[in-house]
Amino acid sequence: MAAAVASPAQHRRRTRRPATRRPGHSRPGGLGRDRAADRDASMMTTPPGRQAGIAVLTAILVVAIATVLAVNLLWQTSVGLTRTENLLLQDQARQYDLGGEEFARFGLAEDYRDDGENGSDTIQENWAKPLAFDVEAGKLEGYLQDQQGRFNLNGLIGKDGKRIEEVRDQFQRLLLLLPLERPLDEGTAAALADATVDWIDPGTDVEAVGAEDDQYTGRQPPYRPANFWLVSTSELLAVEGYTAEIYAALQPHVTALPPPPTDGQSWTLNVNTATDLVLASLLPNLSALDVEPFVNGAYDDAADFKTDFPGSEGISPKIPLGVGSNWFLLTVTASIGTAQSTMYSLLERSRDVVRTRLRTFDAN
Repeated sequence: MAAAVASPAQHRRRTRRPATRRPGHSRPGGLGRDRAADRDASMMTTPPGRQAGIAVLTAILVVAIATVLAVNLLWQTSVGLTRTENLLLQDQARQYDLGGEEFARFGLAEDYRDDGENGSDTIQENWAKPLAFDVEAGKLEGYLQDQQGRFNLNGLIGKDGKRIEEVRDQFQRLLLLLPLERPLDEGTAAALADATVDWIDPGTDVEAVGAEDDQYTGRQPPYRPANFWLVSTSELLAVEGYTAEIYAALQPHVTALPPPPTDGQSWTLNVNTATDLVLASLLPNLSALDVEPFVNGAYDDAADFKTDFPGSEGISPKIPLGVGSNWFLLTVTASIGTAQSTMYSLLERSRDVVRTRLRTFDAN
């Protein structure tokens, strides 16, 4: 009985609960350790407001980069499309140029059929009238120039490669007539004429005051004379003594035609279309004013011209005169949108067949 009933003291010992320990006491390290760690952790944690600001800045940066890339892509695409459009317009303009050339060839062939084999060519005829057409999204303009109304530089030498003295003298007179700020003197004109002969003739012997290899190989960069027919009058800029001013004044009065297919022949000078300086160069001591009444003539025969031209008996037979032409230079310009193309075509007419002998483009 005594063993079964517990005393009040024993009951109190059984029901006493262990004292509650602070959290820090249950971990190694002692008191105060967890509070310091919690304080450090709270200091390292970014407040929610700051996190939102960083996210916004990141989003703005991403959008800015994407915008720059998109704008650059659009710009490159726009440039590519514009370039492609210009190329297409340029190609279309060139096709119109070729169409203008075909029209000119047709007109020259028709002119031959109208005039006949012995017909004359004058600037009053249809072939000499400028052409102008409205085309889709643009316009086409062009004109023909008779090349046998100019001094033929390739006529300075014969097919045997030797210079023709009378033609060389005519060229020197033409140089003296050029309207330069400081007109050429006799010595300079003679040097230019001889240098031109040396540039064309196949030999390497220097004319009286001409120029051959030694004058050109010493230049920077060095080069040699062509010793062949001129293909273009612009080759004169490479010839000893020529300046841009001299060439600009001379260019409207000269041409570079190949020799005729038959030995002993040369292209005749069309007195109806010859320029004033070319007519004045036929004889010594003539000026452009002296020959003004004969410019843009309408002679049916060269004999009629000689009858009217004062001193014509002094014109050398090595300078053949005529009233017809076989060589023409076409200049045609097509403008389509923002593109413009200019084409130069050297046309040869043989009876009623017209062929293109040289074609160049000057695109803008």
